[in-house]
Amino acid sequence: MAPRTDPEPLLPHKARLETSYAFSHTFNPRNLEFLWYPLWCQTLFDLVASVPNLIVAPQFPVWIIRHHNNKHEDANDGDDPEEIEGEEQHNEPEEGDYEDGAGDISFASTVPEKKAEGILVDFAILSLRAVPQPKEKLRYGRWQITGASVCLLVELKRFVSRSLKDDELDVKILAHVQEARSDLVKQAGYLFIKDKTKNSVMAIAAAGPFWSGATIHRDNIKLTMHVLSANDPSYQPPGEKFVDRCRNNNTEWGYTKMAPN
Repeated sequence: MAPRTDPEPLLPHKARLETSYAFSHTFNPRNLEFLWYPLWCQTLFDLVASVPNLIVAPQFPVWIIRHHNNKHEDANDGDDPEEIEGEEQHNEPEEGDYEDGAGDISFASTVPEKKAEGILVDFAILSLRAVPQPKEKLRYGRWQITGASVCLLVELKRFVSRSLKDDELDVKILAHVQEARSDLVKQAGYLFIKDKTKNSVMAIAAAGPFWSGATIHRDNIKLTMHVLSANDPSYQPPGEKFVDRCRNNNTEWGYTKMAPN
């Protein structure tokens, strides 16, 4: 049998620092979620570093809007916030609030239409399709983006109380991971409503440095999609009753620790 390998030397130096930073009682006395973002940013950027067309999008917005056309943008499109005249800015609604006419989701801009509602995904990995535009202005990168597809959704929850140990610790971690999983099912539902050709998306549910991965399939969350689409006047209810088949037990997802304490 090969000798057991200590995982810590295999972790990038920055990942070890970021983990210690988030666990620190001095710098994170309230055990807040956002101090785990550096670790996950670093990990996801490292994951796609060698793949040119994959990018990490933190706080990725999924806007639900009344109308959205899919015309291609050009370099002269005035979509900067300061260029939008007469538009009121609104705070994001709480999750669970849906607007009549929901069912069209825009990934085209981080500035939503007036009265748009939506949610933010903690992190998304996007696959971009592009064609070169050598005559384009340099500030636009000289590429025209022709497609952007979500490959991976990541939902992060804060770590549990650092005083917990053994079985009690495991129970609380799994509860936080389960909360993240529930959010991911809703997020995947939005993606599948928007893109009728998309049949699955990878997902990571995390609580601090602990994470759980799975692939969410369209056929397994039809009930969720039905609920999300119910307020759309053009939506036709299915002729059968759907039951989500994403299991709620812990054996399907489980969890893995990213880094040591």
